[in-house]
Amino acid sequence: MKFESYFPSLEVSHSELHSGSSIQNESGFGVIEVVISMFLLGVMAIAFVPLLVNSMRNSATNTTIATATQIVNQQIEGVRAVRSASAATPTCNDVTQYLNVTLTPVVDPRGVTLLPQWSSTTCPSTYPGVVRAQVSVKKLNELTPIASAVTMVFVSSAA
Repeated sequence: MKFESYFPSLEVSHSELHSGSSIQNESGFGVIEVVISMFLLGVMAIAFVPLLVNSMRNSATNTTIATATQIVNQQIEGVRAVRSASAATPTCNDVTQYLNVTLTPVVDPRGVTLLPQWSSTTCPSTYPGVVRAQVSVKKLNELTPIASAVTMVFVSSAA
């Protein structure tokens, strides 16, 4: 039995194999197509680089702002909760002592040092009254605050 009887579609003459006349339909990609597609992909990737850089920069800035806002909220909660052990409401002396404590710097997850700071306040002229307390958080060696808040604390007396 001949080989061609099992595979009739594979009958190719010797001259057809070496002339290349009947095998014109080549499939797949050539080197030029691959190089052009790589070039186009590279151009598209370069177009997205500024977008990625800006996204990373914004993410870093938002991390610092979120940390500063958390610090401000913690300090506001602390000044609202301050009072002597025997008093139901804070006195002006309690609040000013709390505000005069030097706050420790905080380092955010990116390594930025943040400095919380209370603004000076004065006691009210009549009691009961309110004390205005303002806290702000700045980056180390910068003047502009990243986050700040003001609260009014009810005080029952001066001392």
